[in-house]
Amino acid sequence: MTISLDDLNAFENPGKNWIVAADAWGNYTQKGELEKIKEGKGVVINHPSEKNRTQLITKQQFGDIEIALDFMMAKGSNSGVYLQGKYEVQLLDSWTKSDPSSGDCGGIYQRWDRSRPAGQKGYEGIAPLQNACRAPGLWQHLVIKFRAPRFDTQGNKTANARFEEVYLNGVLVQSQVEVSGPTRSPSLSDNENAQGPLLFQGDHGKVAFRNIRYRPLNIIPVKLPNKAPIIITPNQHPYLLRSFMEFGGKKLTNVISMGDQAGLNYSYDLKEGALFQVWRGRFLDAADMWHSRGQGQFAVPLGSIVPFSGAPSIAVLADKNVPWPDSVTFDELQDEGYELDKDRIPTFSYVIKGIAVKDRIAPDPAQTGFARTITIINPVANLYGRIISAGTIEQLSKELYRVNGSCYIHLDRRYRPEIRQTKEGEEMLISLTDLKTPFTYSIIW
Repeated sequence: MTISLDDLNAFENPGKNWIVAADAWGNYTQKGELEKIKEGKGVVINHPSEKNRTQLITKQQFGDIEIALDFMMAKGSNSGVYLQGKYEVQLLDSWTKSDPSSGDCGGIYQRWDRSRPAGQKGYEGIAPLQNACRAPGLWQHLVIKFRAPRFDTQGNKTANARFEEVYLNGVLVQSQVEVSGPTRSPSLSDNENAQGPLLFQGDHGKVAFRNIRYRPLNIIPVKLPNKAPIIITPNQHPYLLRSFMEFGGKKLTNVISMGDQAGLNYSYDLKEGALFQVWRGRFLDAADMWHSRGQGQFAVPLGSIVPFSGAPSIAVLADKNVPWPDSVTFDELQDEGYELDKDRIPTFSYVIKGIAVKDRIAPDPAQTGFARTITIINPVANLYGRIISAGTIEQLSKELYRVNGSCYIHLDRRYRPEIRQTKEGEEMLISLTDLKTPFTYSIIW
C-alpha cells in the first residue's frame, strides 16, 4: 500500500512549506540547497520559512506498521519520521560522521523532561548501530518496523512502543528498541494510543520524500546463521582482502576489497579491471571464508553499498556507437598485481588487449568518497574509458553528475565526457586515444 504523493490530499491541513514535484536536487557542497528540478508529482519537498514551517501529518491512523520510504536531505538539514506522530526516527545530514549519536540519522531520538537537572533533560535516545548516511542531495532509503504500545480494556498501558528494526540504506541501524513514551517535540502529544498518524517533520530544514509505502507489521522469525561473524576492521592502515564475492547474481572469484580507517570501502574485480561497488561503514564479514575451513570463500560487505557495473572500465570500440562489452575473455586481460604506496593504497596494473593500464582508487582526505586515477601507458586508436553505467545520469553542473540519485561523479570538463543511451539506461564515456596524462574522477556518496 502507498501514500499518494500525486498531491497532498493524504495529509491533514498541509502547510505552504510542502510542495509536490517530480524530482528534487541538492548540492552536497552548499548548505540548505534543495530544489525541485522537475515539475510533476511523486515527490514532496519541504521548504520551511519563518511563516511556514508545519509538519506533514497523514489523515490515516496506524498501529503496528512497516513503512518504507526514500528521503533526501539538504546539506546541514534536520528532519524526522514520527510513528503515531510521537516516536521519532531521526533524519539528519550526518554524512561522514564517524561516531553517531541518537540525534544523528537513523537514531531513535531522545525523550525530554524539563524538570530534570541541566544536562540530563534528554534521556533514552538510542544511537544507530553505525552511520549508513549518504551525502546531501542523494536519495536514501529508510525502512521502519514499529510495534505500537499495548493497552488493556481499561486503557492502562501494558507494553511500551518498540522499534523492532530500522534499516538505513539497507543497513540495520536499530534492533529491538523500546521507547517508554513520546520522544521530544514536535511530538503531537504526550498521550499514548494504540493508533496514530505518521508525521514528517518540516520545521527544521529542507527535506524531500518519495515512494512512501506501508503494510501491517509481520515479524518473521529470522533463522540465525550457524557461524558467528568474523568482522574485519581496518585499524592503523587500509586493509586489503582477496576473496570470492557475490555480485549481480554471479560468483566473482578474483575480487580484492579495500577498507580504510574512515569507513570508505570498495571491491575490485581483477579479472575485469572493474570497480564494481563502494560502501561506507564497516568493512567485511569473512566468516564464510574462515569458518570451518572456509568452504564458501565469500566475503560480505557490512555497510551501505552503492553498486556499479562489473564490466571492464577500458575498451577498444570500432566506433563510439558500439555497445560496451560486458566482460573480457581470459586471454584479453593479464593481471599484473598491485603496488602499495607509503599509505598502503594499492595501484592495480593489468594489460588489456596489449594496452598497459594502472588503476589507483584512493580515499578522499575529506572522507567524501574515492578519487580514481587511471593511467594508460600506450593508448591506441578508438580507446575509451567508461566512467559509469546507470539507469540515469543527471548533469547538475559543468563537472558534477548525479548517478541513479545514489552517488555523484565529479569529472573535469576537459575530458569532454559523452553520455549515451543504452538498453539499460545511460553510460558516460571518455576518449582515451589522445590522452597524454592520467585521468582522475571522483566518486562521492
